[in-house]
This record gives sequence, C-alpha cells and structure tokens, in this order.
Amino acid sequence: MSSFPPPPPVAAGSSASAQAAAFSTDQRIYFSKESNTWRYEEEDGAEMEFDAVKGLWVPLIDEDLVKAQQAAYSIAGVDEATPAAPVLRRENKKRKEPEDYTSATPTPLAGPSIKRGKHDKKDKPPAERKSKNTAVYVTGLPVNTTMDELVQCFSRYGVLEEDDEGDPKVKMYAKDDGSFSGEALVVYFKEDSVVLALNILDESELRLGDPSTRMSVAKADFAHKTSQTNGAGGEPRKTVDKKKVSRRLGKMQKKLEEWVDEDGFGPAMEPEDNANVANKNGRVVVLKHMFTLDNLQKDASLLLDLKEDVREECSSLGEVTNVVLYDKEKDGVMTVKFRDPLSAAACVIKMNGRFFDGKRVEASLYSGKQRFQRSGAGEDIEGEGDEAEKKRLDDFAQWLLTEGE
Repeated sequence: MSSFPPPPPVAAGSSASAQAAAFSTDQRIYFSKESNTWRYEEEDGAEMEFDAVKGLWVPLIDEDLVKAQQAAYSIAGVDEATPAAPVLRRENKKRKEPEDYTSATPTPLAGPSIKRGKHDKKDKPPAERKSKNTAVYVTGLPVNTTMDELVQCFSRYGVLEEDDEGDPKVKMYAKDDGSFSGEALVVYFKEDSVVLALNILDESELRLGDPSTRMSVAKADFAHKTSQTNGAGGEPRKTVDKKKVSRRLGKMQKKLEEWVDEDGFGPAMEPEDNANVANKNGRVVVLKHMFTLDNLQKDASLLLDLKEDVREECSSLGEVTNVVLYDKEKDGVMTVKFRDPLSAAACVIKMNGRFFDGKRVEASLYSGKQRFQRSGAGEDIEGEGDEAEKKRLDDFAQWLLTEGE
C-alpha cells in the first residue's frame, strides 16, 4: 500500500488560478512549461499528469518508452506506420476526393441539406436536347443532273422532308457562275432513311451503266453552322409559323403511314401490284432493258461483260449466287439471285427506274410465273424451267438404272 497521500482534489473545468492554489500545498506537484500541465511523480516512479477537463490524474505516456517497446516487438519488412489493410480500405472509402480548383465550374457553397422527394425534379437542369440529323450530302453528281432525277432516286429510301409549299427539301448547290457544282443536300423525314440511303446509294451510279455518274453519299455535317449560330455574330432566328409547321408535319406523317413494314423499302403497293408478286420473300430479281438483241449480235463478248458488271454492282447489296442473261428475250432480261431475300429487295429498290446505256431499267422480284428464253436452255428461270426439270429427272432415272453396273 502506498505511503504517499493522494494529491488534493480539484473540480473538472476549474480555472488555472484555482488549480495553482489547490496544488501549492503539495510539494510533489510541479507545473510543466513544455506541456502547460500539472504533474507529479508516484512512489513507484510513474509520472502522473492532471487532466483539467476530466478533473483526474492520468498516467503520463513516455514517448521514448513506447518507441522502445515498438522496436522490441517490430517485425523486419513491416512498416508499423502503415495501417492494416482493413483499416486502410475504410479510410480510403471515407476519404473525399480533393477539390479541383483549376475547373471553371463554380463550386456550390455549403448549406443546409434539404431532403427532396423521389419525384421532385424542379431543381434539376433541363436535359440537353439532341438534334436529329435527317440529311445526306451528295457529291460527284453529273453537271446535267435534274431536280426530278434526284428526287426520284432518293425518295426510294424514305419520305423526303417538304417545305411549307410542299416541295421536297432537296438543295442543288451552284458555282459562282450559276452552273451546278455537282453537290446537293437531301433532307429526309426520318433518320432511318439516312442509314438506308448511305448503305445503298454511296459509291453507286445515279444512272446505272454510266461510270461518270458515280456519286458519294454521306451524312450531312452541320457542325460549322451550329458554331456560327452560337457565336456573337450569329443571325437572329427566324419566326416560325407553328400552324404551317403542324400542317406540314401532319402531311409528312400521313405519307409515312403509307409505307409498309413488310419489307421496309418503300411505299405500300397497290392491290394490283400485290397480285403480281407471288413470292414476297423471293431471292431472285428480274432486270429488264439491260441490253438489246442487236448489241449482243454485234459484240459477242458483251454477254460476259454484262454478267460481270451486274454481279459486281449487285454484290454491294449482298452475296450474289447467280447471274443469268437471257439472250433470246427482246426486252433485255437478266436475273440476279441473292443469298437472302433482304438483299434482293434492296436490289429492286436500287435498280428500278435507273438508267443503263440510255434505257430505263425495270427491276422486280421474280413471281414464279415468268418464263424467259436463253440459248441452249429453252424456257426457264435460272435453269428451273419445265424442260430443265424434265432433263434432271431423266438423268436421275438413268443414274438409278445404271447404278451398280
């Protein structure tokens, strides 16, 4: 049991003068100027320090002793100053990212937290409206291109946007002297039409068979126009007649409803047209007015050249499995067979009404009823006529009779 009496008690939170008056009666207690606290030494040598907040004497921690003990129990290769992995993960999770003072965005001032309901969106900034691009830019057009020719070509792939007067939004750019520059802007009503036009018309011939009419089609880029409008010198926006716009959009929507979703390639066909199409999923396309019989007689190599040219042109739409030229048909008939029906439908859209060697081509899906003539094959379609079928059956029967001999 210690023979030293306990130090005089002092209330918690007492003033410095009250502490000095109470501790002045005990010779063991002294004031440390380094820590600004009252201290005294126990009988066993342990040093005690007065905690003014708690009003209690607490053991004084010897930093040198702690370091010596840590050194005695330390492990080689382990940094004692680094927290353990679980503690480090918690600290990293709670740690806030440093503020970026280089950003031009003003930092909101701290204020009281206001809870809002789930559906309260009044303070949310309005979402940026993304403008739709329904226009294509065409280059490489012949100088004698007409407006009607452009409208007829591009309207196969979607409904063209119209102005307030009901005219298609097709702009043909002119040079300084007033002549056509070979560039044009075509505006569709829907974005889907732009994708279809790009896939089919880019690097194609405006007039089939005339390489000089090969055109390039790309999505129109209005970035420069937007930057000019947003600039200080931008022109004021025109006043829009909402009634005219509403009537025009209603008219365009009505035209759009006339397009069917069965093939996705054009306006709805009339009943009489549907009657002539027996196989809507057909893979064979019939092309008429591709040649004349006189031209075939004058040039024997024309047959092979035509087949090669047509195969190359149609291969941009899908895999072509067969091309046949019917050299006994006065209408200049050729057939192209695709691997899938979608490519065949695209071919009809692309080729029908195009000009080839000065003649307007007629393209349609094979209905299964037509019969065309070519040398050495009788009446058939890709070798599938009655005589061709009869010959195949006769050959198969002969093979059965001679098998095993």
